[in-house]
Amino acid sequence: MTRLRGSRGGVAPSPEGWQGMRPLQQRRAFVTGASSGIGAATARALVEAGARVALAARDGDGLADVARRLDGPPTSHPCDVRDEYQVARAVRDAAEAMGGIDLVVSAAGLGRFAAVEDTPPDEWREILDTNLTGTFLVFRETLPHVRRARGHLFAIASIAATRPFAQSAAYSASKAGVRALAAVVAEEVRREGVRVTTIIPGAVDTPFWDRAGGTELDRSRMLRPDDVARAILRAAAEPETTSIDEIVVMPAEGVL
Repeated sequence: MTRLRGSRGGVAPSPEGWQGMRPLQQRRAFVTGASSGIGAATARALVEAGARVALAARDGDGLADVARRLDGPPTSHPCDVRDEYQVARAVRDAAEAMGGIDLVVSAAGLGRFAAVEDTPPDEWREILDTNLTGTFLVFRETLPHVRRARGHLFAIASIAATRPFAQSAAYSASKAGVRALAAVVAEEVRREGVRVTTIIPGAVDTPFWDRAGGTELDRSRMLRPDDVARAILRAAAEPETTSIDEIVVMPAEGVL
């Protein structure tokens, strides 16, 4: 497990400049949750590194706004990751547009915070369906393409997967499930040259917190989405002889 600390200052060198690293130019990436937060930051970083990118998200307006800001241009695929048919269509269209898929970042996520007895069953299901089932569906549909390319899958979990906190039953359970799912997939495809990396970030300052409720964290002390995007690019640029199974990315001050 690799551990990184975030910082509000400085930018890491680009992966293509590191000796022994694999260049990201012309890699074909499918990124979910790409309308904001970690997904949008990762899409931007991949484009800047020379990759071709397909953006997927439920928020069509946000998706279009991100796409307008990126060179390329990336392709956009409105998609609710909870819906297997929408996921299948988005993956099919993205693969056709790019000629395949080498790299997948499953970054769509949702969270709301409340005590167990105050969590409505519908809300529980929505969070599990978005975070866990969504990652399952994205991996399931992209795996045939990634296998052919001997590519790389990324799952965005959370520090809540390893250190659950009060009033986060649905969120913590979903992210623990994402971590377990990624570990299973890694064992299933490792010998086929496919790599799977789970990103375990601490608190990240994204629009997630605008919707989550139930917390008064100081967002100025959180990670930035770019901190997580850099971790993804580092792992993606590793030589084929190396597999980074998990990366923990924490705010400089630790758990907030």
